[in-house]
Amino acid sequence: MIRSVLVRLGGVLTAGLLMAAGMAAPAAAVAAAGNVGGVYTDHTGTPIVDAWVVVWGAEDGSYLAGSNTDAEGRYSLADVPAGPVKLSFQSESLIQWAPGVLSQEDAQVYQVPADGTLTVDERRRPAGAVEGVVTGADGAPAAWVQVDVRDLAGDSHASAYTDDAGRYRLSVWAGDHHVGFGPDAAKQWVPGAAREEDADTITVAAGATVRVDETLLPTGTFRGRLTAVDGSPLISVEVLLYAGERRIYGGFTDDNGDYSFPVLPGDYVVGFQAGSHGAEQYIPGAVDRSKARVYTIAAGQTIVADDSVLKPASFSGRLVGADGKAKADFQVYVTSADDQQSYGTTTGSDGTWRIDDVQPGDYQVSFSNPSGARTQWAYGKTSREAADLIAVGAGAEVTVDETWLTGATLQVKAVDEVTGVAVDDFCVQVQAAGGFDQGCATGGTATVTDLTPGAALIDVVPGETTYFLRDRENPVTLVTGQTATMTVPLAKGGKVSFSASDRATGRPVAETCFALMTNGRGGLPDGYGDCTESQGTSISGAVAPGTYEVFAIAPDSYGHQWIGTAGGTGDQRAAARIVVTADRTVAAPAARLDPAGSITGVVTGSNGAPIEDADVSFTAWGFGPGPIHSVNTDGRGRYTIGKLGPYAWPLSFTASGHPRQWSGTVGNRFKAVHIPVTVGAPATYGIRLSAGSTVKGKVTIPAGLPATGWRLTVVNAVTGDQMADFDSYGQGPGGTYRMPVIGGQPVKISWLATGENDVLKTGWYDHATDQDSATRVGVPASGTKRVDVTLG
Repeated sequence: MIRSVLVRLGGVLTAGLLMAAGMAAPAAAVAAAGNVGGVYTDHTGTPIVDAWVVVWGAEDGSYLAGSNTDAEGRYSLADVPAGPVKLSFQSESLIQWAPGVLSQEDAQVYQVPADGTLTVDERRRPAGAVEGVVTGADGAPAAWVQVDVRDLAGDSHASAYTDDAGRYRLSVWAGDHHVGFGPDAAKQWVPGAAREEDADTITVAAGATVRVDETLLPTGTFRGRLTAVDGSPLISVEVLLYAGERRIYGGFTDDNGDYSFPVLPGDYVVGFQAGSHGAEQYIPGAVDRSKARVYTIAAGQTIVADDSVLKPASFSGRLVGADGKAKADFQVYVTSADDQQSYGTTTGSDGTWRIDDVQPGDYQVSFSNPSGARTQWAYGKTSREAADLIAVGAGAEVTVDETWLTGATLQVKAVDEVTGVAVDDFCVQVQAAGGFDQGCATGGTATVTDLTPGAALIDVVPGETTYFLRDRENPVTLVTGQTATMTVPLAKGGKVSFSASDRATGRPVAETCFALMTNGRGGLPDGYGDCTESQGTSISGAVAPGTYEVFAIAPDSYGHQWIGTAGGTGDQRAAARIVVTADRTVAAPAARLDPAGSITGVVTGSNGAPIEDADVSFTAWGFGPGPIHSVNTDGRGRYTIGKLGPYAWPLSFTASGHPRQWSGTVGNRFKAVHIPVTVGAPATYGIRLSAGSTVKGKVTIPAGLPATGWRLTVVNAVTGDQMADFDSYGQGPGGTYRMPVIGGQPVKISWLATGENDVLKTGWYDHATDQDSATRVGVPASGTKRVDVTLG
């Protein structure tokens, strides 16, 4: 069989420069091209002249073509590669993306037709202007002073420089802004504030011009020269200031290593990038900012701060075992106490190792065995918290010889839990304090050596050719220099054989993957195995005896489906029931695949406004990394979800500020509106999300449970779909919680308690150990339901 895992891929489009200078048409030939044109006007409909319009590749953000608008605001671009594109429009300092958004990520994807024309008429967002005069502290006009206007709503910036008379004018988006003057190190904010948080808000109405004059505050000057270890100048090195935790750009050194820039009066630490590893050094000669000199500068004062890069240090040593024999191929890491610097190497055949060019500072040294399953820290410590801190000065030669602590050994046997007969085909996975390790059986025994002493959990993983089930989290205590033995009884399950074919032609379909699901246990997982080979067949691994439904993840242009007795369905309730018994392989009905269709629509909030970035899916995925079968709405609340077989499907909607809900604004997937999907034209379904109800209460941690955090998860009591969750980081006073839940559904609530490194304990409300025995909670159609949860 073919085993595969489907993963969700994401990417970020990176735009190039938005100015025309230096741009050239792509050199590669294209198979087909079209034209792009339209009209660019302001918010009143007046043409915008000489705006720069650029067409970008939607998939890779590459520049495709650009042109200026004419006297009527028109633009025309010929020979644009056919395919998906995005468009940007720039006039003066104002840049927007079609249709009317401020980021490339939010821009709409348009299609350039081959031998055709894409027409995109764009209207500029409402804008105004800020203008004024800047004078120096002496009252004279301040020429060539940088002016920055920050849009508080879009977090965008517009910049310009004053002229010889200190005058400036900037076009800005209508709305609220902060206005700043001067370079970063001496930037002040209207009116005469040294920090942006103390700035006044300047409101600009559409079409209006707001006058903002400013007098510059008196400044001091930092200057100095930076050199390398050998005395040569550090060229084009960035110099930074720190005012407390605030990081401020100062400037760069010139060809002689000199720097100079004005600063507002105050207390500063001066830093720069030093050495080949890009570590920061603080003047004079400090590697820890908290230990650096603080310079107090006054108006009119010049402070000279010269420095040289500290001479790098080196680490070396030898790693041997308790018997004195060399430990070869072990990983060695030298890590700074603040985690800003890390250097690595591997021990040689004689156990020796060396790392040069280490930035001076405070370090800890760790060693890991070749499998990476066990790590210890110098000197002879099993945790980083207990490791020695090694102070390293400029040019130091540090020797760290270490003896690898004797580990523990584990031997595992497996037997049939019914007959007691030994099982030969299995592997074990060990999760110990030092990390993960594994080993497979030889002669009926799996042996894993050099394990970290202490508590460990053992999984026994039977071979794929057997019917035995994986046995998880068997506890064992490992002791230094000793061998722990255990025998694990294994239960038997059954297997399911699958087949997939084209419904119309009967042709086998490869790479169709299957998920075995149990009714009432929630949404689909985020990855699948058991995929068909070239003949369209596959056999699952062993699963526990029981009744299952099968979801088929279709390849290529086919649509997904729940497998029915005579064809596909979008409703799990209509799926065929497969009864699995121990020690047997049962055949699931064939997956007869149909072409895919889609559903499109608009998602609005309870206030009727479109919701951007709402998640739309046909499964109730678990909160966290997100599902592979979902899409997100655009800036206008629009979505299109594809890969759906031509059946009726329910959809789930997950949006910020609203409870998760199914089509029809219900919490039960089986009672949701099912949208019929056809091939050839998308089905349409729009939804106005319900504000739902609220479940709130208090979480109590019993004495003796060393929990540092917790999470609550709400599932529908009938379908098992996850409908809400709450993490302790958002808790209120006294461990209170509050989460939106769609009303009119019975739910069950699970909880987990976490410690410093892992999950400590799990359970269900109210004092239940599993989902079946958990107490049902009725959520009212509106209003609030109080549920107090004790973690135990």
